[in-house]
Amino acid sequence: MVRELGLDVEPARQLGYPVMWRLPGRQARRRLPPPATWLGLVRAFSSLAWLSRGIDADAPWSSSRAAELDGRSVAGWLDERHLDAGSRYLLERLVGSLARENLGSMSLLHLLWLLRIAGGPWRSLTATFQWRISQGAQQVAVRMGAPLGDAVRFNTPVSRITQHANDADVRAGSLTVHAKRVVVAIPVTQLPRIEFDPPLPPDLVRLAELHIDAGTKVIALLPRGHSVRHNTVVGGDVLWGAWRRGDRVTGFLPATGTAIDDDVLVADLAQAFGVQPQQLRCPTVLRWAEQDHIEGCDAVFAPGEVCACGPLLTKRHGLIEFAGAERSSWPDNMEGAVRSGERAAVQTLSALGD
Repeated sequence: MVRELGLDVEPARQLGYPVMWRLPGRQARRRLPPPATWLGLVRAFSSLAWLSRGIDADAPWSSSRAAELDGRSVAGWLDERHLDAGSRYLLERLVGSLARENLGSMSLLHLLWLLRIAGGPWRSLTATFQWRISQGAQQVAVRMGAPLGDAVRFNTPVSRITQHANDADVRAGSLTVHAKRVVVAIPVTQLPRIEFDPPLPPDLVRLAELHIDAGTKVIALLPRGHSVRHNTVVGGDVLWGAWRRGDRVTGFLPATGTAIDDDVLVADLAQAFGVQPQQLRCPTVLRWAEQDHIEGCDAVFAPGEVCACGPLLTKRHGLIEFAGAERSSWPDNMEGAVRSGERAAVQTLSALGD
């Protein structure tokens, strides 16, 4: 689709070796993790690889052991592995950065689902960062919307959707749009902002309770002429991970329940790449919780929720289809968002008899 829009895809090249491994009280720059953690990491990743092979990538809730795996948290599963402290720490940082979540609140089945989609634990470490759109990801939406002209309305949040026998009214402030079918493509947690008539059934209302992690991203430019020798950072007591592409460095922190000042976040990003905070150019802190109409980055299924909520993600409500990255077979990813949008479009066209 990107190529059809006249855009270019290129390797991201923002993860690479050597890696700065930051464990409590020590850090090391090397290609592989500290040797003391190898056995624990290999044991854990091998077990995850074996478990993920039996997961249905499109409908994990239909897998043979779905209920058993969904009933356990990732943290609980790790407890049973009896890993050494260093291995456990790095796994929490690696998986936590991938899932953007505290592992005690994440279903083991959800993690296995993500690993299955990516092609296994090892490939999952780079799958999310493999490609970038040269002209910027926003250009996908801009170019798709351009032929629609004034039909696209910005800054016009929908407040109410009323369904009749064969059509619906969509109200946004003083604007009302009449439609034969409606596609609602917003984060599941934002559904309560819209009044539905008739109301959403209880099972669809429950989807709004899914947890969307309110992570924080820190972005800055390295000083000109920098001599940083590593591209990736794993671990840390403030930021859980960081990466570099050229002069741009980015750090990530999932929601931890503890407020951290911007200065502390920027200072830790600087420390991760061996420069002084004042040397970073244009430091910016983005907190997803402060983004209106989003309020989070990735949807995370708590234990029991993949089986309970998964089958409902694509369920329609009368004339309304729902779409979104978290409603797809590749949750929380741009690829998943496109797949979900295409599914909703096909369902809508089929209902219209076109």
